[in-house]
Amino acid sequence: MSAGALTAAGGHTNAVSLTVFILLFAAVTVIGFFAARWRRPTNAQHLDEWGLGGRGFGTVVSWFLLGGDLYTAYTFIAVPALIYGVGAAGFYAVPYTIIAWPLVFLFLPGCGRWRAAAAM
Repeated sequence: MSAGALTAAGGHTNAVSLTVFILLFAAVTVIGFFAARWRRPTNAQHLDEWGLGGRGFGTVVSWFLLGGDLYTAYTFIAVPALIYGVGAAGFYAVPYTIIAWPLVFLFLPGCGRWRAAAAM
C-alpha cells in the first residue's frame, strides 16, 4: 500500500491530531476495562444490568443520558429530514423538544407508578 493511500483524500496526516486520538482512544479503552471489573453484576444476563448499569445511575444522570441520546438522534437525523421535506415549518421541532423534554420527566414517573399499581 502506498503512503498516499493512507492519507485522507490526498491530504497529509496531522501527527498531533493522530497522537491525541490514539492516546484518548487508549485511555477510554483502559477506563472501560477497569469499569467492567469495578462492580460485578449479580446477573449479567438481564437487560437492566447491561443497558441501565443495574439501575444505579439515579434520576439526574439518567436525565442527562437520555436527553443527550434523544437530542443527538433527533436533531441530527430527524429534524434536517423534516426541514428538507416540509421547509421552514419544520423548525418548530427544535423548540418543541426543548419544551417537551422536561415535561416528559414530570409526567412519566407518575405513569410508571400508575402502571405498577394497576398490575397489582
